[in-house]
Amino acid sequence: MKIQAPAKINIYLKVLSRRADGYHELRTIMVPLSLSDGIFLAEGGSGIVVDAPGCSCEEKENLVYKAAHLFFESTGITSGVTIRVEKRIPVGAGLGGGSSDAASVLMGMNDLFRTGLGREDLMLMAGKIGADCPFFIIGRPMLMGSRGDEIISEIAIEERAYLLVVPPIGLSTGKVYSALKSPLTQEKDRFTMHNTLNTIIMPEQWLENDLETAAFGLCPELKSIKDELLEAGALGVLMSGSGSSVFGVFQDTDHVYNAMSCMQRHEGYRYIPTTGLTGERYGDNRS
Repeated sequence: MKIQAPAKINIYLKVLSRRADGYHELRTIMVPLSLSDGIFLAEGGSGIVVDAPGCSCEEKENLVYKAAHLFFESTGITSGVTIRVEKRIPVGAGLGGGSSDAASVLMGMNDLFRTGLGREDLMLMAGKIGADCPFFIIGRPMLMGSRGDEIISEIAIEERAYLLVVPPIGLSTGKVYSALKSPLTQEKDRFTMHNTLNTIIMPEQWLENDLETAAFGLCPELKSIKDELLEAGALGVLMSGSGSSVFGVFQDTDHVYNAMSCMQRHEGYRYIPTTGLTGERYGDNRS
């Protein structure tokens, strides 16, 4: 069985307050992308075997292993599974690749072992693995709350193309949050002023990330990337999540490729044109 595990970008990320559990209360709009990892699942043998070339972590620390282990533990299934990960989403770039892989394993194993778990069950399971994981069970543009793991509402977004620029620099999420110096205040009712349930929003008008200033202080190169994308004609530019990727919003794919043709390429950087995913999970891939 093969599953596409999409990347995501955060077109809006507001840090509201620090929670009693040590996490931060967030409001974030996440958009899944056509850029994806390939996840291959095969039933058989005993235990969990993970083949993930290029992954620097120990097998049992890989989120796909944790997802498979949690699935077996939760369902009581005693069979074995082999998981191969074909990695295309840059690691440590704020694009949610590891979380998406884990969510895809949960959904794939649900089909593979015919356990019939519903979306709510899978989201609950995914939330135990990581804050971004439940979003990937849904796989559509969403406004998320709590740690970024609870649905507030579905979001309708105008079609756009995106250019991801990923420098050869990783950023620790913990360090970025530790460097966040602005006071944390409650969100100012932005979502009641904009009826996100009945309005198709333009992503370039919502670009905001409270973590950008902290990340730019740790990695000034990210600010340079943002400036270069704006100079190349992007409708708007933002860092995704806690970095280190920065994305430009463009009208369409022609607009993206025109921008790429006039941008200076930096050694070791990755320049990835992509589009958003709309509709049901696995459907309407506008690539």
